[in-house]
Amino acid sequence: MLSRIRNAQSINKTSIDLIIFDCDGVLVDSELLSIDALHHLIIAQGGALSKSQVIQQFQGRSMKSAQEELFATQGVELTQASIDDMNMHLFTRFKAELQVVTGVEAFIESLTIPCCVASSSHPERIDVSLEATQLKAYFTGNVFSYTMVKYGKPAPDLFLFAAAKMKSTADRTLVIEDSPAGIEAARRADMLCIGLTAGSHAKNPSHKQKLIDAGADWVVDSYEEVSDIITSIVCKRI
Repeated sequence: MLSRIRNAQSINKTSIDLIIFDCDGVLVDSELLSIDALHHLIIAQGGALSKSQVIQQFQGRSMKSAQEELFATQGVELTQASIDDMNMHLFTRFKAELQVVTGVEAFIESLTIPCCVASSSHPERIDVSLEATQLKAYFTGNVFSYTMVKYGKPAPDLFLFAAAKMKSTADRTLVIEDSPAGIEAARRADMLCIGLTAGSHAKNPSHKQKLIDAGADWVVDSYEEVSDIITSIVCKRI
């Protein structure tokens, strides 16, 4: 396990009242399917990015921010109609192929504190993902999307919004993320954050290094290691 602890003394004195999960790549192993769909759309609309460049530039970010950057840097306009068509095909693949990230169900069921989802995806996509993987029941009423705030990740707005809705505070919230943008958002929200590399897209050592460089407090490969971290922190029991 790799660790990068900002302030070990303050962490040891902190109780955690809330865990925030990102969705794609943290709960559901969707990133390779999603990147493949976005890459095909960009190429179809005249863009000139490799799949690795799409991962590097857009993983963990909202579609709105991807649209804006693609138009600004390449003059590529992703229309809402083209995005809707991409999503229609992607959701079909999700329903047939999408799997949970290994270990997540057992980890959620072991929790004794509240948890929620805060994702850069559109609400419909989050719903399809959680429904397809039978995780939806764990988060009823506790799912938050970038569409609910002014600025998406890497801005801290979504995590702060989710914590407030869950009646927690930043200093008592732990975020589990798989993208540098998500780690940055957690850091800017002044929340503890675990970088998780359990998803299929995150197996390259370079991805782990990106999460370290983004400022994750810990970077781990599995939910077993996440459980060890939770155990090592004094948690408020409910």
